[in-house]
Amino acid sequence: MLIKKLNFYQLNKIFLTLLFGMLLSNSAWADIYLYIDKSGNQFFSQRKVNDNYQLLLRSKSNKNRGSFKNWKEKSYTNITIPNSRKLQTQYHPLVLQAANRYQLEPAFIHAVITAESSYQRTAISSAGAKGLMQLMPVTAKRFGVIDPFDPAQSINAGAQYLYKLLNEFKTKKLALAAYNAGEGTVRRHNKQIPPYPETQRYVSKVMGLYQYYKNNL
Repeated sequence: MLIKKLNFYQLNKIFLTLLFGMLLSNSAWADIYLYIDKSGNQFFSQRKVNDNYQLLLRSKSNKNRGSFKNWKEKSYTNITIPNSRKLQTQYHPLVLQAANRYQLEPAFIHAVITAESSYQRTAISSAGAKGLMQLMPVTAKRFGVIDPFDPAQSINAGAQYLYKLLNEFKTKKLALAAYNAGEGTVRRHNKQIPPYPETQRYVSKVMGLYQYYKNNL
């Protein structure tokens, strides 16, 4: 069943609430595919309608694993988000500490963690990003991280980095684009979201998660 075209904020209420409600429950859920056209309109479907549709969320019965390539090709739409309510609760105190320290919304930090690692503290990408907030080695060193797999260090450094990016780029979308593609990349594109489909999907996905967590934490 293909969901008709709606703008992003309309989808927040009628799609994300239903989708993530199922996701965080114990019930089964279907594959969800996403297509974003050149105007930024989003289309969701439970099947791959054509080659433009990318897998956003995988059902529990779909065992095909997503893959990480280099950072420009990292397909965040292929990451399975597990039933992570227990882990979310476990790490929530650390998220609150970091949010208070760097004047961020807990929902925003949770959204980044969900998209980056699905709360898997030992996650590693083939590009070398590690931990809950998938810090690259140079970023981890920059923010004083000794053990990137330590949840407290990862969340604190990731939140500090987001705080810095928000101060420079002013909006959450641009901060997320810089978190994904690098600060220099966003600067080179005149402080606009770079025209990389993977980065654009990442920003859209995290913002959707952020809207959901604002109402459901």
